[in-house]
Parts: sequence; structure tokens; C-alpha cells
Amino acid sequence: MFIKKDVKKAIGTKLFSATFEKADKSKRTMLCKLPTNEKFFAGGELKGNREHLLEVIDVNLLKKNKYNPRKAWRCINLTTLISLKIRGTEWVK
Repeated sequence: MFIKKDVKKAIGTKLFSATFEKADKSKRTMLCKLPTNEKFFAGGELKGNREHLLEVIDVNLLKKNKYNPRKAWRCINLTTLISLKIRGTEWVK
């Protein structure tokens, strides 16, 4: 399993792609970046144990919603993460 702090450290400020299994068992690949502004989540508190969730910005949705960037916020469940690709290097579960 991927460890959240290790994943965040490896990604840093770079763009990355993540392939994971969605709740309906289909696979999805998403181009992402980590949020750099803690105010991004303003308006609600993230509660509970979130060590298995990686909060990301979906870059393609961000382009479509540049005036409302909060619509591009997503969580990736690290327990269903299949692979990460950062600057040409791929990590596979």
C-alpha cells in the first residue's frame, strides 16, 4: 500500500498521473497536482481519519472550472491506487 506522507513527499509540486480503482470497480487515470493553498478546502472541515485519502486537484477539471477551482478537488483512495507516474517514473502497487 502507498503511504500518504511518502506519496506527498515524492510528488512535491510536480504534476502526476494516478491510476486507481473507483468505487464501481472501474479504473480511472487522472492528471493531478497537490493543492498548495490550505484555504482551498475552506467552507468545510475534513473530518475523520484521512490517512488513506490523498486530496488532489484534477488538472483537467481545473481547466474547465478556472473561476471555481473547488470543483476540481478530488480524493484518491490510496488503498485502491494502482500506480503513480511522476515525471516519467512510475510506481506500481
